[in-house]
Amino acid sequence: MKKYYILILLMSLFLNAFTQSINGKVLEILKDGSYSPVIGANVYWQGTQIGTVTDLEGNYTISEADTFDEDGNATLMVSYVGYELINQEFIDNLFVFYLSSSIELDEISVKGRQTASKFSTINSLNLETLSTKELEKAACCNLSESFGTNASVDVAINDGVSGAKKIKMLGLDGLYTQITHENMPLIRGLSSAFGLTHVPGSFIESIQIIKGSGSVINGFESFTGQINLEYFKPESADKIFVNLYGNGDGKIEKNLILSKREGDWQSNLFTHISSHSIEHDRNNDGFLDMPTYNQFNFLNRWKYVGDPKYAMQVYVRGLMEDREGGTYNNQVNPFDVKIDNRLLELSTKTGLIMPEQVGKSIGLQTSFRTHLMDAKFGSKSFEGLQQSMYLNLIRQTFIKDCFHKLKYGISFYGDNMDNSLVIYNTANPLDGISAAWYSMNIPVDSRRDLITGIFSEYNYIWTEIIGVTAGLRADYYNKTEEFYILPRINFKYNPSENTAIRFSGGRSLRMANPISDNISLLASNRQILINETLMPEIAWNYGFNLITKFFLFDRETAFNMDFYRTEFENQVVVDMEDQDFISFYNLNSYEDETNKSYANALQLDITYELFDRFDLKLAYKFNDVKSTFSQELKEVPLLPKERALLNFSYTDFAETWIFDFTCNYIGKSRIPSHVMINKEYSNPYNLFNSQVTKKFKDFDIYIGAENIFSMVQENPIIYSYDPSNDNFDASLVWAPIMGRLFYFGLRYRIK
Repeated sequence: MKKYYILILLMSLFLNAFTQSINGKVLEILKDGSYSPVIGANVYWQGTQIGTVTDLEGNYTISEADTFDEDGNATLMVSYVGYELINQEFIDNLFVFYLSSSIELDEISVKGRQTASKFSTINSLNLETLSTKELEKAACCNLSESFGTNASVDVAINDGVSGAKKIKMLGLDGLYTQITHENMPLIRGLSSAFGLTHVPGSFIESIQIIKGSGSVINGFESFTGQINLEYFKPESADKIFVNLYGNGDGKIEKNLILSKREGDWQSNLFTHISSHSIEHDRNNDGFLDMPTYNQFNFLNRWKYVGDPKYAMQVYVRGLMEDREGGTYNNQVNPFDVKIDNRLLELSTKTGLIMPEQVGKSIGLQTSFRTHLMDAKFGSKSFEGLQQSMYLNLIRQTFIKDCFHKLKYGISFYGDNMDNSLVIYNTANPLDGISAAWYSMNIPVDSRRDLITGIFSEYNYIWTEIIGVTAGLRADYYNKTEEFYILPRINFKYNPSENTAIRFSGGRSLRMANPISDNISLLASNRQILINETLMPEIAWNYGFNLITKFFLFDRETAFNMDFYRTEFENQVVVDMEDQDFISFYNLNSYEDETNKSYANALQLDITYELFDRFDLKLAYKFNDVKSTFSQELKEVPLLPKERALLNFSYTDFAETWIFDFTCNYIGKSRIPSHVMINKEYSNPYNLFNSQVTKKFKDFDIYIGAENIFSMVQENPIIYSYDPSNDNFDASLVWAPIMGRLFYFGLRYRIK
């Protein structure tokens, strides 16, 4: 173990490296005269190998030139595919470049237009960015509905009674994807059950999807990658933004965003109110198709801009939600579902820029959260409390010049989990009275996790050709009293301006919460078995990415290919192979090589402009995911082996009409054995969605339809007519429960 400590200390010996640097910004001039930051622009000294790229806010830092022309001058340059330099100026000690879209093609494809989603050819990480334009292609009421036109992230319904949704990436459950907001923890622990539905889509400015091994700076939990949300910023958001939504099933949603740009403290206030009060049982199975619910959600961000030496942001987030579902008008044999969530969170970001050491900084991220969840599924009642604290201290410096960037620091995760499962029954073994109620309280997911980590990450950039991000974490977990060493590396090579090749590899760690991670499994009469102490989950992820652009019929085409493999050293297996039980146990492949669990994921994407302003997106995904269930290697259940996506998007010349059409193909998935299901695999099916948007000066009107041809799973709730039967199960869901859905909405903004 000592060799890892020595390695981390050696990496940190470069702290005193110092070089004089220049700070600046690269901005795009938009059609309305406003400015937008350019992400990933190349800034370099002409005739040298000294260069850098801009960050998510268009900022850059570059060391002073060490090579000059015959007149003793050095020229600072900027380049970005599809843009041309319009102007440059020196403002407040910043070198600012202004770019505008040229007649050339932008990073992904379309002539003179920014695309709604982008695959980066510059970042060493495999990064895909979904912009507001992409999110507005669908209703996008919450985060779980933000990926309908994207092939990288799959969304599915968890069960037939709660309305919970889950995501999958690289063939694995979303539990193995680190989900953050502005690079701070967002969905983990209790939030895993319903957290995707607790983030309103109207709050989100962009989503960054990172596949494979992510940065060690953001934590230890990134098995298959990271999904990071960026909220609208005070300086760029509309002063007032209103989004109203309603659908044919009776759901109503109101979103209001207020922005304050004046003074030393800029602010955003995000508010969300939604309600679904109409009861539906279209298939007449005696159960509500979707639960009724009420939700209030708010986020308030304050950003300090009074002193350029300091950067500070404060976030306050709160949530109240009540859900009710289950049996419909069944007083004799009810199966009621009631779920209450209460969440309050305070987060901060604080940074010291240190102008006397240009290009060096110190940052501290903190988060404090309390989450209460009570979930009742028939005779089972889950009572959960999570109190969390997160600290992440990051130091950034350079080694010799800006080509060699070093970040290092320390992090702390503290989670107090006090969760229990209460099971009621109608037979009392103590007094023999068969009609009496008794309850059994089983502590589950109850523990105090304290995880302290140190990390160091080295980043190397050589112009646009080579990029390397190599990191190492060492995390100490109090329950096992062990250090977990987590190395990660991402390598990018550009053989040409239009092609990028990436390789990545890394190790990750997470603590499983068997019940709250799989809350939908309570929607059955299976017995729950946890017969051993569940150990931390550990896995390696390896991957390859290729993105290239070429011309087809004089129009640029972008082609992207991913292949990733995840191999578990230990996994907490959720075994549903016996219809009477749900068993949780450790895989422990490092103790028994026959206990294997792996996921292979292949994805192909093509984007092409068929004709002016008519964009085509095609994607295909193949998943080979297997795990060992009771000493037998099987396909992971309820996971489609194949998926495909077809998306058309058309915008008229004035950009006032936008038409979107999406078809998702979902292939067959293995169904766990059940006496009432006479097939091993589900049938493949297609989902068709469409939306039309009309834009005016200050507002948009949109109407759309989801699941146009009403594809639904037949009898999704087994033994729905007798919820007390041992065979009752509402957790085996592989297709939609709701049929065709029409919706409409309005967006209003004051800039």
